[in-house]
Amino acid sequence: MARPTIHKTVQERKEAAQEKHRRYYAKHRDQILQRQRAHGVKKCDKEAEAISKEILRAVAKLHGCEDDDESGSDSDNSSDDDETDTLSNLPACLLAIKVAKDDMLPLIGADPCEFAKGKLGEYVKSIPDDCSTKGDISIIVNSISEIEKLLKRVIRAQDKILNFCGISPEWHAADTVSRFLKTTAAYLEDIQLLEMSRGIVELTTAQWLGELMYQKDIRI
Repeated sequence: MARPTIHKTVQERKEAAQEKHRRYYAKHRDQILQRQRAHGVKKCDKEAEAISKEILRAVAKLHGCEDDDESGSDSDNSSDDDETDTLSNLPACLLAIKVAKDDMLPLIGADPCEFAKGKLGEYVKSIPDDCSTKGDISIIVNSISEIEKLLKRVIRAQDKILNFCGISPEWHAADTVSRFLKTTAAYLEDIQLLEMSRGIVELTTAQWLGELMYQKDIRI
């Protein structure tokens, strides 16, 4: 005899499937997170190594780029207009990308996912125990601002590289850094938007269910 149908509508079946996934996640949460962390560490180490190799390879191809390294670092502290003026040739552009990459790794680290997870943790810790007020969202906002400043420098140099030599290995090297920064900013903006539009309850629920952008390891 056939088993009776428990969930008769599409919506009922969808809700039942979601509840099943929630129970499975709650039961196997530690194992799931351990697998994700192991996979993420290996992937991020490879990506960080690839970024370094691509930038260094591009810089090394051009004569005189390494000799200008010190002066290029000093120009990083100048105004945007002054920095634009220094991007007068391809070696200078590649050096600017290298300096930005060197600034990027201490700020974010090798993994955008871990960075976003850490910032979310800082925000959650800033929420009072009695939940009488919201947490300090400036933790997220200020981090986005820092990344956007760095991204502007990269995009400026990347656009110049495109003018000098088109879609080339040098341009792809710059694009690797650009996409890394854009991905990190998108992870934080996802957290900020959810907190502002739906509140801390929905934010923590989304985090628990693994629905945040950084948890899905979405890359730009």
